Amino acid sequence: MQATADVVIIGAGVIGCSTAYHLARMGITNVVVLEKDQVGSGASGKSASMLGMQFCHDELSIDLVKQSYARYMQFEQELGVSIDFKPIGWLTLATAQNAEQLRSNAQLLQSLGVRTLVLEPDEIERRYPEINTQDLALGALGPDDGPVDPHMIMWGYIKKACEMGVHLYEGTRATGLRVQGGQVQGVNTDQGFVATRMVVNAAGPWAIEVGRWAGVEVPIINLARSILVTRPLPDIPSTRPFVDDLTAEWYYRPEGPGVLMGMGTLPVEDMEVSFSPEIVDEMIETAVHRVPVLEKASMLTGWAGIRPMSPDDRPILGPAPSIEGLVLNCGWGGAGIMQAPIGGQLVAEYISQGRATTMDISVLGVERFSPVR
Repeated sequence: MQATADVVIIGAGVIGCSTAYHLARMGITNVVVLEKDQVGSGASGKSASMLGMQFCHDELSIDLVKQSYARYMQFEQELGVSIDFKPIGWLTLATAQNAEQLRSNAQLLQSLGVRTLVLEPDEIERRYPEINTQDLALGALGPDDGPVDPHMIMWGYIKKACEMGVHLYEGTRATGLRVQGGQVQGVNTDQGFVATRMVVNAAGPWAIEVGRWAGVEVPIINLARSILVTRPLPDIPSTRPFVDDLTAEWYYRPEGPGVLMGMGTLPVEDMEVSFSPEIVDEMIETAVHRVPVLEKASMLTGWAGIRPMSPDDRPILGPAPSIEGLVLNCGWGGAGIMQAPIGGQLVAEYISQGRATTMDISVLGVERFSPVR
C-alpha cells in the first residue's frame, strides 16, 4: 500500500474512475483509488447501462449529459477502448396521468437542441406493434440515445489513469478518515494508512458512510431497483428502443437476443440488496400489460442495484464546507454513467485549479440542502 498521495479517491465506480483519469490528464498523477471489491462491482455495474438525454428533466442535467455525450462519442479515440454504444433510441410512454409532464419535457429537450419526436398513440402502434397503446396518451422518442458497456467505460478510464501513474487498490476497504483541526490528514484502510490532504468521496451508495467518518451528513437516499434479463425472445427485435413507461415506472430494452427490464424504487439502508421476488411479480404483470408478447418470455438472470439519489435528483459536487480537503462527487442517482465524463472533469478541475472552469458547480454543492453538519 502506497503510504502517501496527493489525492485519494474512495470508490472505483464510473465516477471514481472518471475522476482519477481526469486528475491524471490535468497532471495530478500521485493519486490512490481505493475499491473495497473490484472496479464496477457497486451500483455502476448493476444499472440499465443507458446513455440517454431523454432521462433529463431540467436545463442543468441536459447540459451535463450533452457534454458527456459528446465526450463518449470520442471515447475510443481518446482512450483506445470501445464503449459498445448502440443508438437504438429512447421511447418514453405516458398515460393521461403523465402526458402533460412528458409533452412539457419533450418541448424543453427540443428547445435545447436535443432531437426528440413527439408521437401519438397510433404512431407508436405503427412503429412498435408489440406495444399495447390502448391506455397511452403520448410518447416521446429520442433517436440518439442507447445502451453502452459500463465496464468498458470504467476500465477505459482507470487503465489510462494507471498508465499515467495513478495507483488502483482493489480489495482494499477504506475504514475511516483522519481529520485534525478541520483538515483531512489521510485515509485509514484495512491494508494500512494513506496520508493525504485531499480525499474525493466517490463512494456511490456508501457516500453517506464515508461522509460520516468526517462528521459530514451527505443527503443521499439509496433506492433499490430490480433488473431481470430474459432468455432469447425473437418477438422483440434487437433494434427496438429502450422503452420507459412513466406511469408504471417500468422500463425494458433489447439485451442480446433477450430483453432487459427494470422496476422498483424501494428505499434501503442495507447495501447488500437482493433481487426481490415481490417486485418481479409486479414487474411481470406490468410487462405483460404494456407488451403482451412478453408473456412468452422466461427469466435468464436478475439482480438488484442501488440508485444513490440526492433530494433534488441532482449530483452533489464540490467541497464539504466543514472539512478542508474533503471533496464530494456523489448523489448521481440513475445518471452516473450518463454524466461520468463531465462529473470526473468538474471535480478534477476543482482540485487542480481551485474551481471548476467548465461550468459553475456552486449550485451543486452540498450547502443547498439544510441542515448540513
